[in-house]
Amino acid sequence: MIVEITVTNSQCLPPPPIIESVTVVPNASGDVIIRWHGNPNDTCTTTGYEIYKHNYVTQQFDFLVLVSAGTTNYTDISAGANTRPQIYRMTTKAGPAGNEHSENHHSVFLNPVMQYDPCELTATVQWTPYKTSYRDKFEIRLSDKNFNDSVKYQIVGYIAPSASLFDPLNAVALSPVTGDTVISFTMIVNQNYLFCVKTYLPNGNVSYSNVREGIIAGSIPVAPQYIKLDSLVSFDTHNHLHFEIENSTQMTKFQIERCENLNSVFEVIHTFADKNTTIYDDNTCDINKKYFYRVTAFNNISHCVEAPAVVSDTLNSIILTAKYTKPDIAVSWNDFIRDSVYYLYRNGLFWLILDITQFTDMDVQNDFGNNIYDFCYKIVAIDRNTNYTSISREYCKSLDKPVTMPNAIDPTSAFSNNIETHRRRNQFAPIVGGKEIDYEYHMIIFNRWNGVIFETTKPMDVPISKEHFWNGASANGNVLPEETYLYYVKITFKNSNQVFEQKGTVSLIYQ
Repeated sequence: MIVEITVTNSQCLPPPPIIESVTVVPNASGDVIIRWHGNPNDTCTTTGYEIYKHNYVTQQFDFLVLVSAGTTNYTDISAGANTRPQIYRMTTKAGPAGNEHSENHHSVFLNPVMQYDPCELTATVQWTPYKTSYRDKFEIRLSDKNFNDSVKYQIVGYIAPSASLFDPLNAVALSPVTGDTVISFTMIVNQNYLFCVKTYLPNGNVSYSNVREGIIAGSIPVAPQYIKLDSLVSFDTHNHLHFEIENSTQMTKFQIERCENLNSVFEVIHTFADKNTTIYDDNTCDINKKYFYRVTAFNNISHCVEAPAVVSDTLNSIILTAKYTKPDIAVSWNDFIRDSVYYLYRNGLFWLILDITQFTDMDVQNDFGNNIYDFCYKIVAIDRNTNYTSISREYCKSLDKPVTMPNAIDPTSAFSNNIETHRRRNQFAPIVGGKEIDYEYHMIIFNRWNGVIFETTKPMDVPISKEHFWNGASANGNVLPEETYLYYVKITFKNSNQVFEQKGTVSLIYQ
């Protein structure tokens, strides 16, 4: 018996259409035209074509539109290709069955930044290329690579009034054809150009980028009206500068300059071209030295007459030091070269300081009572008139704790840890200042159920007696197992009446 199997149209899986080009409509709105033709290997009854557009937020392709089977082009009037490149792909529709996506086609996006050489009268522009990629992962197949490597570009345009619509029929070549995505082309001074990238695809089609205007003000770049170097923050590894360059400038060279003394010459430590730059990290500085910084703008073309340089105000770094002069800590710093006030910060406290560069912290002894022995200081200097700021790096001073507690003992050991303290490894008791001094203390040892194992309230003697330390035994003198135990200690120093209290843990370890 011969059984004939009929494949219905709903089961036919058509290959994707062949996208011929994705091109920006050459005007200011950023519309995109997608052109395609049906796949010659398509044996299904095609009912239409689905167009998908890349979503930059979700990084997925969103369904855009379904067009009829006889359609060969579609205009996306909400493309927004004048602000970023747009990416499209398509499928062939044949009944309700699923089908395969085409490769992705990326439109060309002409970067809005244009650099102009007033001596050579050339403008340099850059763009993202036209390319194809495969599926959601943007994989590059060999066919895609061969296609992308064969794409060529050319700047085309003409002189026109500002805000005119671009007419590709009147556009002339402003540059040679190139495979690069950056090129320089000649422009006439004080003229407005409308121009875009004309892309020649290896399949014989042409794609346009978004359109740009280029008004060249004159042969010498306009200097910025101001440069504000408004803050300098010192970190543990570098100095951080924040500044602002007035945006109407046409200058393309800016410098960060530094010196160690205002009587010396500023040296250039960094150059950059983008006027929108606002920060710089000086990673070459010595964190223990004071530096003066400024930002300068000028014409970077050596064979032109340079325009007058614009120089920012000068800010200097603040170097802070702290010294423990019992019973206080003396803090000092170099001055900020502006009419300033200083704010001194330390461990959640701050003081407002006027016109002086030194301070005595007399709260140190009070903090000892709260078991605080690490003191970290920072100075914030603020110009009274401009709010320009310089912030020092944090300077920390760690004072020796008057008391340290062992974290473990070995009840079976007779080894001496320290000949000065006469302390053995089987003795748990406070160590004060590295050696016993005139004080008395109360110490309690607890088990995990808060039961008292050991307690002493006797004053300390040298050498210490067995009543003054815990040897790891229970209240009845029994050997206790290896475990972690709790302690509470309160020490009163007889000379200063200072009280030290601490809770913690100690482990028994048998070796």
